[in-house]
Amino acid sequence: MVRHALLIGLTCVALAACERQMTPQDRAVEEQLVRDRVSVWARTFSNRQRDSLATFYQQAPELTFAWPDGRRTSGWEEESRAQQDFFTNVTQSNLVLQDVKAEIITPRFALVTFRHTADFIVGGSGGNPARNYFTGLGTMLWTKPDPAGVWVVLAGQLSATPAPAPAAPAVRRRG
Repeated sequence: MVRHALLIGLTCVALAACERQMTPQDRAVEEQLVRDRVSVWARTFSNRQRDSLATFYQQAPELTFAWPDGRRTSGWEEESRAQQDFFTNVTQSNLVLQDVKAEIITPRFALVTFRHTADFIVGGSGGNPARNYFTGLGTMLWTKPDPAGVWVVLAGQLSATPAPAPAAPAVRRRG
């Protein structure tokens, strides 16, 4: 995760050297737009709205995403199939983002980091559903290919830290 975030950060710094500077006010406005977009992305993911979710991704071969289970996708076609597989198996989804930070690197690129909690119910119809709960960190590179357009995901990674096992009950000794 750290190596991936570092690579994204270095790429952003290199791109920043090639693009015009923004005023602090322009930067603040764009950062708020990105944070709002990330919030709606998470809500759309939680609601399992695949068609709407597609509008949040750069639908191009350059798109790359690393899922919490370690699966990696390259390009929109592969990411779309991964989402289809995921939402086919998940009957309930709740992705909550915390401490979202958006940094405008250039007028076209923004780096977003956050903590998250995820609670998914997998299976159900006819079988025993399983609850998959975890927390983790997220790093995403958003791009705005058209200056008049909207921000979309170009690269992302969500990590998973399994929930700790419940503590064993204390044993009281008589004596």
